[in-house]
Amino acid sequence: MNKRTEIRSDLGKAIRELREARGLTLDALAAKAGMHTTYLSRIERAHSSPTWEKISALAEALDLPVSAIATAAEAQAAKRKRAR
Repeated sequence: MNKRTEIRSDLGKAIRELREARGLTLDALAAKAGMHTTYLSRIERAHSSPTWEKISALAEALDLPVSAIATAAEAQAAKRKRAR
């Protein structure tokens, strides 16, 4: 897995965990963030790289600062590195 793919994967897993921790479905979070469910699914599965605008919209929809998403993604990266 290359560095770009790792970053997308860490971010996607972080967003999924934050969404699930709040009891939101893909449809519910996508609607709150103003994006299509398919696009959110692609982000969570590391098939798309969201723009800063989309990350900000997700943070707002999750009622979190953007830094919380970054922190969660860093935690995913640490998990991945420990698993090696």
